[in-house]
Formats: sequence, structure tokens, C-alpha cells
Amino acid sequence: MTVLDQASLAPQEDLRPYAGKWVALRGGYVVTSADDSVSLRDDPAVKESDQLLPVPAADSGMYVL
Repeated sequence: MTVLDQASLAPQEDLRPYAGKWVALRGGYVVTSADDSVSLRDDPAVKESDQLLPVPAADSGMYVL
């Protein structure tokens, strides 16, 4: 298992285009996106080491991970 610091988990690009979806991040950049986490994990572009996270809808208010 790889130990990551918080800075390595921070997105390096604007995630607003992915509002309401799940994204896979590698090195802080979006690799791919999907409507749900299961579909995202099944995407062959996603590696086990990628960070998977939901992007809140634009109207959802404050969101804490």
C-alpha cells in the first residue's frame, strides 16, 4: 500500500465540468469519469492506485471529503 499525503490528493484542475459524477484522479488530474463508483471502477482506464471521488452537484452547497 502506498502512503499519500493530503497534497497529492488535491485536484490540479477544475472539476466543475464533472459536477454530479465520479472521477478517477491520477497525479491530481482526471483520468476518466462515470455516473457512479461501480462504473468508474470497471473502466479499464482506471488503475488501482487512482483516487476515486464524487464531485458534488453545483447546487449541493458545502461538501467535505
